[in-house]
Amino acid sequence: MTTMLSRLTSRHGVSVALVVFVMVLITFPVVWSAWNSWRLDVVGVETTAEVTGTDTLPPSSPQPDRFFIRYHLPTDADPQHSQYTAEVDEETYESAKATDQVRATYLPGNPGANVVEGHVSNRIVLWLVLAADLSMLGVLALALKFGDRPEQQLVLLATEDVVRCKPGFAVEQDGLNYVVRGDIVSIGTGEFVIHVGAGRDVRVVLGEYRNPVGHQQPAEVRGRSFTP
Repeated sequence: MTTMLSRLTSRHGVSVALVVFVMVLITFPVVWSAWNSWRLDVVGVETTAEVTGTDTLPPSSPQPDRFFIRYHLPTDADPQHSQYTAEVDEETYESAKATDQVRATYLPGNPGANVVEGHVSNRIVLWLVLAADLSMLGVLALALKFGDRPEQQLVLLATEDVVRCKPGFAVEQDGLNYVVRGDIVSIGTGEFVIHVGAGRDVRVVLGEYRNPVGHQQPAEVRGRSFTP
């Protein structure tokens, strides 16, 4: 029984660790983005970025719903002169399109962490991450509640003396009456445990009957199921 509980705990521990790992993978980009946003507010440096292109969605629509700009930070801020894309509000989009410039804030030494004025935050990603995390927690809760439940050990009250038999495993049931065959794995006072295969052990209470079969010997037991 102790071994079974240890295996169960181990499996549940692995399940919890796996779910936590997946949740960290899903949530990390959002947490990292929030951390960088906070640092931009605290230690960010403002500059003027060069706008290299603009786009709208739907493309070429007379009344677009979303507005995007492509831009470079100054070389002193970003020696790699990487190109970035940001979604902005319509006013910022029109200004950037007319002047080819936009105000931006970046982290010194980490220009990839930057934000332009008028940027539009996409909260859909946040809601998707939260939904995924809640789903993972739901899966974990169901797994812990319904998965890997330990099978209750069968306990028999002997109805005949135990007899020797050929090696092998068997469990035959007729209502509450059982005939089991297997190897005796432990012997106690007035009872013993017989292993009947498939990782299953049966506890046998002798009552008024005898067990002449020794430890680790094959035996046949006839008994009636009961709750001690």
